[in-house]
Amino acid sequence: MKLLLILLLSTFTFFQSLGQTNELVFQYKNADKFESAGKYLYIFKDSSENSQPSIIGNLPYFSKSKQDVPTLGVSSKNIWVKLHIQNLTNAPTVFLSLLQPNIDEISLYEIKYGQARLIENTGEIIPYHNRKFKNQNYIFPIEINKGETKTYLFKVRTGEQISLPIKVGTQTPLYESLLQFDLVTGIYVGIILVMVFYNLFIYFSVRDKIYLIYVFYIIIVGLTQTNFLGYNIRFLTPGNTWLSINGTYILSTLVGISAAQFMRLFLNTSQHEPKLDKFFYIFYSIYLISIILAFLTHYNASFLIIELNAMFLALYMLFIAYKINLKGYKSAKFFLIAWTIFLIGVVFFVLRDFGIFPYNTITSYTMTLGSALEVMLLSFALADRINILKKEKESSQAEAIRAMAENDRIIREQNIILESKVEERTSELQQSNQDLNKALTNLQEAQSQLVDAEKMASLGQLTAGIAHEINNPINFVSSSINPLKRDIQGLMQILEEYEKLHKQEPQNVNLKQIERLKEDLEYDYLKEEIDMMLKGIAEGATRTAEIVKSLRNFSRLDEDALKPSDLNQGIDSTLVLLNNSMDGKIKISKCYNDIPAIECFPGKINQVFMNILTNSIQAVKAKNISNGEIIISTFEKDELVGVSIKDNGIGMSEKTKMKIFEPFFTTKDVGEGTGLGLSIVYTIIESHKGKIEVQSEEGIGTEFILYLPKNLDSL
Repeated sequence: MKLLLILLLSTFTFFQSLGQTNELVFQYKNADKFESAGKYLYIFKDSSENSQPSIIGNLPYFSKSKQDVPTLGVSSKNIWVKLHIQNLTNAPTVFLSLLQPNIDEISLYEIKYGQARLIENTGEIIPYHNRKFKNQNYIFPIEINKGETKTYLFKVRTGEQISLPIKVGTQTPLYESLLQFDLVTGIYVGIILVMVFYNLFIYFSVRDKIYLIYVFYIIIVGLTQTNFLGYNIRFLTPGNTWLSINGTYILSTLVGISAAQFMRLFLNTSQHEPKLDKFFYIFYSIYLISIILAFLTHYNASFLIIELNAMFLALYMLFIAYKINLKGYKSAKFFLIAWTIFLIGVVFFVLRDFGIFPYNTITSYTMTLGSALEVMLLSFALADRINILKKEKESSQAEAIRAMAENDRIIREQNIILESKVEERTSELQQSNQDLNKALTNLQEAQSQLVDAEKMASLGQLTAGIAHEINNPINFVSSSINPLKRDIQGLMQILEEYEKLHKQEPQNVNLKQIERLKEDLEYDYLKEEIDMMLKGIAEGATRTAEIVKSLRNFSRLDEDALKPSDLNQGIDSTLVLLNNSMDGKIKISKCYNDIPAIECFPGKINQVFMNILTNSIQAVKAKNISNGEIIISTFEKDELVGVSIKDNGIGMSEKTKMKIFEPFFTTKDVGEGTGLGLSIVYTIIESHKGKIEVQSEEGIGTEFILYLPKNLDSL
C-alpha cells in the first residue's frame, strides 16, 4: 500500500513537472533594477480552508496574470500565487517584495521536489516586531545562486481589495525604492502637519469652529493615507494587531463622515440646500453599519459597503457643491476644485490597480498627492473665508452707516413736523394733566372719606357699646341717690337725738327714746343698705375707669411714632369695647403666651384687632348657634410674634377668601358695611412688615393668623 502511494505521487509529480514547462520563468538579469514580476505570476483562488501548499503548488488550475499588478477585487477565498524565478545575476541573495501593506495574512513557501517549505508567515495579524524584514511592505530575502531557478508560492488572505504588486531585486535597488517611498511620504506628512498647525492657529485667532472641524478632517485624511501606505502599523500601532486589521475600516469611515461634515459647515448646506442636507444622515448610517460588520469580522462585506458608500457620497457632495456654486456662493467653487482634484487622484489610483496605468512611484501616490492638494486648497479657501467675512462685515458696516445717515435725514425732517405737532399736543396734554390731577385729588379725597367712613363705622359700633357699658354703672349710681339720701337722713336723725341727749344732765338721759328711734328707722338694715350701695357705686366707678382706659388704648389711631406695645393688653382692651356687641352669647377663649412687647403703632394694631374680632362676632351671630366661640391665641415664632383669632362661625368659600382683602368687597347687604375693614387690616399689617394668613371652611369657621416682627426698626 505504501509503495502504491509513493508510485502515484511520483507519477503526479512527473506529469506536473512536464506541465510546468509551459509556465513562464521570471529571469532576473539586472542587479541594479527593482523589476516587476506581475506578468510572470500564476494565480489560483481556493475555496477550501485547509488546502496544503504541497498539493496546491502542484495543481494545474493556476491561471497566468496578464497585468503587471494583478487586481483580484474583494474575495474571501485563499489566493495562491506561484512564481518561477531564475537568477542571472551574481547576487546570491534576491529580495522578493509584495508592496501592499494592507494584507491580513500572507505566507511564502518554496516548492522543491513537489514539497512546500514555509519561509515566513506574516501579515497584519502578526505583530510588526515579529517580521524578519522591518518594513510596512512584505519583503522576503531568498537565497538563489546564479543560473538557478526556484519556485515560490504565496498564500494571500485579506478582507480588503487584493492587488499584488510583486517585485524582485537586490538590496541596493530595493533600499533605493523604499527610501524614495519614505521620502515622498515624509513630504506628504509634513504638508499635513503644516496644514494642521496653520488651521489651528487660525482657529485660535478667530474662534470659528469650522477650522477645528477642518483640523480633525486633515488629521483623519493624513492617517487614512498613511494607513494605506502601511506607515501606521510601522510607527503608530506596531504591536496592536487589532488596530492594524481594523484601522482601514475605522479610518475610511471617519474620513467619509468628517469630509461630509466639513462640507456641510463650509458650504452651509443646511441653509443653501436644506432638503439635500438631510440625506447625509443616510450615508452616516451606512458607515455605521459597515463598522459594525468589521467589528464582527465580516471584513469583505464591510469593505464593499465602505467603497460603494464612499463613491456615492463623493458624487453626492460634488452634486451639492455644484448646485450651491450655481447660486454664486464663492466657497463652493473652491470646494469643487479641491474635491475634483482629490477624486482625480483616487481615479488614477484605482486605474493603476486595474492595470490601465503602470505601477510606479507617480501612480502609487496619485491619491496621496490628490489629498495633499485638496487639503491645501481647502485651507486657502478657509483663509479666504476670513477675507470674505471681513468684506461682508465692512459691507454691512457701510450699509449700516448709509442706513444711519438716511435715518438721520428722515429724523430731521420728521423733527420739524413733530415739533409743530408736539406744540399742539403739549397744550392738550397740559389740559389733560390738569384734569387728571384734579381727578386724582378727587379720588384721594374720596378714598380718604371712605377710610374715614370705615373709621366712623367702627367708631359708631364703639360708641354704642361704650354707651351701654358706661350707662349701666351710671344708672346704678343714679338709682342709688334717693335711697342713699334717705338712709343718710335716718342716720342724721339718730345722730341729732344723740346730740340732744349729750346736752342733758346724765340723770335725765333717756336712752329708750333713741332705741325706739333706731327700731323705727331699722338702723341695722340701714347700715347694710348704705354699705351695699357704696360697694355698687365703687364697682361702677371701677368699670367706668376700665372702659375709659380701654377706650384710651384703642383711640391711639393717629400716632406716627413706633412704641413698644403688649399685644395681649391690646386684645383685652378691644374685647372690653366689644363686650356689649356679643350679648353674652359668645364664649371668648384666651390662650395667651408670655410674648415680648413689639415695636409698632399700637392704635393701628388695635384697629386690626377690632376689625377682625368684629367680623368674627358677626360670623358667629350669623350662624345662630348656642355654643358660639372665639379662640384668641398669641405665640412667639423665631423673630415674629403671632396672633390667631379663630371662630366657629359661618366660614367662607374659597372664592370669597381670595377677595376679602380687596377694597370695597363685602358679603353684607347694601348699607351694612363699606367693604374697607379687612382692606385696612391688610394695609396696616403690610406697613408693619408683617403677614396675614386666612384659613376658612364654609360652615365650619374661619381663622386669621397675624405675624408681626418683634422689632420693626431692624427691618
